[in-house]
Amino acid sequence: MKEHNEISISKAELSSPFFKILYKDYDQYIKARNLSIKGKGTYQLCVKEFFLWLESQGITKIKRIQSSDMIDYYEYISTRPNKRKAGTLSQSMINQHLFSIRMLVDYLLDTGQIKSAVLIPKNNTGTKKERDSLTREEIELLYKNCKDKRERAILSVGYGCGLRRSEIQELKTSDISFSNGILVVREGKFKKRRDVPMSDRIIKDLKDYLHNERPNYLKEHNPLEPSFFVNNKGKKMEGDHMNEILKEIIERTGNTELMQREITLHSLRHSISMHLSKNGADMEFIRDFLGHSEIDTTYIYAMKNKQKQKLLNRQYETRNHRTLSEQEAY
Repeated sequence: MKEHNEISISKAELSSPFFKILYKDYDQYIKARNLSIKGKGTYQLCVKEFFLWLESQGITKIKRIQSSDMIDYYEYISTRPNKRKAGTLSQSMINQHLFSIRMLVDYLLDTGQIKSAVLIPKNNTGTKKERDSLTREEIELLYKNCKDKRERAILSVGYGCGLRRSEIQELKTSDISFSNGILVVREGKFKKRRDVPMSDRIIKDLKDYLHNERPNYLKEHNPLEPSFFVNNKGKKMEGDHMNEILKEIIERTGNTELMQREITLHSLRHSISMHLSKNGADMEFIRDFLGHSEIDTTYIYAMKNKQKQKLLNRQYETRNHRTLSEQEAY
């Protein structure tokens, strides 16, 4: 990826005729809104850097930009060196870049040059606590150490369906349609309803629990309990109880490293989002699957995956280099 400071950006020439015209139009758009003085030309420079970066990636048309390109650009501005001082760009400057691109998108929408906008991430300031996630191998290890069908069902809803703790707790038997392969979240965060697709494995786990084990927990005086997950007394199972069950599963694995980590129901949700992103799932699909009100969290997951993969690649290259060195020495 190319690196540009403010001076080189202002002097750099755009190659694409389309971007040259669009940059001039955007400049007039900013000036017409009286933002040029406030931004001191920063909005224009940010957009010009965006155009230069797109050209370096072989993209010369706005309509060709995809969500994955915005992830790459977000990574670029978050990691490129700051030419004025040591380190990378400040959080406020990263926000300035993203805001400038949002204004560009607004301009394109207002003028009818595009009909729909690619989603622009918000900057992650790093103030939120890092969520612990599990690898696919660790998820499988948890499944192997479930002692009953209810425990498997909890894992399948938390990981396989990506539900929040509160959503798992409020899940009703009527919310699951096995024939359609859909789990319905009636009231997610911000009272949003969503339909979650279920894989064959999840359907099997939930159906097995619902028909073959759940009735054993229901007492004669409470046969009509609507909650999908019930405790041993046949009453709705609370989120704290489910987290306790998850800890018990982890302890059964005998994996010391797992037991020392803060694994919760939300870790299962975080894990499926990371795995979907790693496997190339579309950002919009992951957003809808998890019930995010915006796509920003989804972008953060994708960014973390890219960073993690780069680290793994470096470790792999280092190991290979050592192996070759050892062979040459031998």
